[in-house]
Amino acid sequence: MAAALQRHVEIAGGRDFAGLARNLFGNVRLDFGAADENKSRMVSAMLGACRLTRLEADRHVVFGERVTARPDDPDAIKLILQTEGAASLMQGGQHAPVQTDALVIYDPRRPYVLTNSTSVRQLLLQLPRHALSHSAIERLATPFTAHAEQDGMCRILLSLMESTMHEIGHLDEARRAGIGQTMIDLVRTVIGADPQPARPVANPLDLLLQRIKEFIESNVERPDLTITMIARRMGCSVRYVYRAFEVECLTPSDYIWNLRLQKAAAQLRDAGGYAGEISEIAFALGFSSSAHFSRAFRNRFGVSPSQWRRAAAV
Repeated sequence: MAAALQRHVEIAGGRDFAGLARNLFGNVRLDFGAADENKSRMVSAMLGACRLTRLEADRHVVFGERVTARPDDPDAIKLILQTEGAASLMQGGQHAPVQTDALVIYDPRRPYVLTNSTSVRQLLLQLPRHALSHSAIERLATPFTAHAEQDGMCRILLSLMESTMHEIGHLDEARRAGIGQTMIDLVRTVIGADPQPARPVANPLDLLLQRIKEFIESNVERPDLTITMIARRMGCSVRYVYRAFEVECLTPSDYIWNLRLQKAAAQLRDAGGYAGEISEIAFALGFSSSAHFSRAFRNRFGVSPSQWRRAAAV
């Protein structure tokens, strides 16, 4: 299954980097000058109608020469997020710094120059032109910049791009398509254009909550599972992890411990009954001691782990 999920991911580095860039982004020309092209690496995958790409490269300049675009170039709007390094986009006589905690949205049909003046790490999102309204496309006559500290939807979009890239090799086709559609909805909102009426705008916190729960489910046995770790993996702040759980009226820590206790109760029902088994289950689910596990279990279920196991055996 894991191998099947990996097939949708395209990877290139070194001398193959520029070729994959042209295949994915259309008629672009990369100039590394005296920099080391061999340090370049790109990972890219489709998310339904969108494409998300992460790249790392030495300093270089990208020339988007759309006046001679090829017929098979993707007809897509592009977003760029800088996670490391310094860059700037020049298009239509306007200069747009590319920086962390902000994204730049631009129309690659219009000639542009992207100058990466240092080694960079970037996330690029392409979404189909037809996904945006005519008024939204008109706003992209020059680059559009949104800042995370000023726009909550922008912050959610940046977090979603980063966390999706972390997990891209493990997402099936349906989940990738759902995430891609949510990204389209967020971009429409960030630009300020009304979404297409066929589909309401997804609640980004609902998607974040779903992804957090999936991550917790896969890592609930880890004793070092913390809110800080979850936030880092999701690409968002600790505050946003707490906000995602507000709809369920509990904290992330409550959810983690409740899930551990539910798994412990299920395992005790199937337990073989030897003396050390309760302790093994407790430690395997991240509890620091048997006493800690017993107190938490009694508070949750009203009986001790051993009483629960005996009742299940009757």
